Amino acid sequence: MFHLIESWLPDNFSASQSGISGATTNPRLVARAVLEDPRRWQAFTDCFRPQLGEAEKARQLYDHVILEGARELRALWDATQQRQGWLSAQIEGGERMHEHPLVARGLQLASLAPNVMIKVPGSEQGYRAIEQLVAQGCSINNTFCFTVSQFVACLQAIHSGRLRARMSGVNTDRARYVITFMIGRLGAEHEFERQASLQRLCLTAADRRWAELAVYQAMQALLRRWQTPARLLLCSLKVDTDGRGREHCWHLQRTGADTTLYTLTPDILEFLIRRQQCNQPVTPATEWVQVPQRVLNRLMAIPYFNQAYFEGELAPTRFALHPAFVTASHDAQEGQERLLAFVKGAGNRSPLPAMTPLSDRVRNDAAMGRAS
Repeated sequence: MFHLIESWLPDNFSASQSGISGATTNPRLVARAVLEDPRRWQAFTDCFRPQLGEAEKARQLYDHVILEGARELRALWDATQQRQGWLSAQIEGGERMHEHPLVARGLQLASLAPNVMIKVPGSEQGYRAIEQLVAQGCSINNTFCFTVSQFVACLQAIHSGRLRARMSGVNTDRARYVITFMIGRLGAEHEFERQASLQRLCLTAADRRWAELAVYQAMQALLRRWQTPARLLLCSLKVDTDGRGREHCWHLQRTGADTTLYTLTPDILEFLIRRQQCNQPVTPATEWVQVPQRVLNRLMAIPYFNQAYFEGELAPTRFALHPAFVTASHDAQEGQERLLAFVKGAGNRSPLPAMTPLSDRVRNDAAMGRAS
């Protein structure tokens, strides 16, 4: 499987027949990429000016990993007239930032390469920043999105930003906008199970998946009503095993009747290969899969589900307090802390010999979006 996956990720993405059209990264993945090759990245940090603070060194290291990822995809971006070949770069610490720092950091990331798409968190401040960034012609990936209320807020921010851009004479024709629903994280939260228990409901694995699919379908229904260039992207896809030992991925097999983008992790790629080898290929659904009404009735007895499923059930001031948002925020913060710890440790180690040239072929697997 490793060699097959490697064949899908060639030196020149513009010549790939794999269907992979872009990549994504985040603070955890950047930190993982650095820690998997510490000698190389210590050599990079050894070139920093001594007077730079550790936080600034960590930021420059973060930016450089993103820059190299964008370079990997640039040929595909050029070959497809900027439709593909985007690298989504997350604003580190963005879930805790206010509007103006988010905009400033977003513009910094966008300036690294023309094919960088800015990942902005789905907080109240994040959507204000998205409007401003869209108005300046930036491409946007709204991350940390778990609810229909956040989805609507993003659609409104994109719409308002494009209107402002038009009034200012800013061209947005080449900009791209995706809203990332972290589908597998929604059902995984302990708070979901806790609230179900309070209602004396036994939340099954199937219930969790139906809940996630119901929210996905509500988001797609909104896209059909809006005149918007935005697209829905699913990440955090999960593979489940039933009682007979058979593998399934509802997130792939029961979505896709409407245009849907997917972030594929190594686990998902390996699952797809296994199914192909068994002559049971996995393809997205061609028709909507109806959520059983009895299941939907049970789910609507749980406030956690209602907050995700119904528009307006979660106030903007509560976006960043949603349990799944908080969990994702902690994961991102952990990545930042690991990167900062590396920079601090690099400063305490003996300098390496002269810095070796960067490889023409960058193989930072995590930073190139092989995980999400």
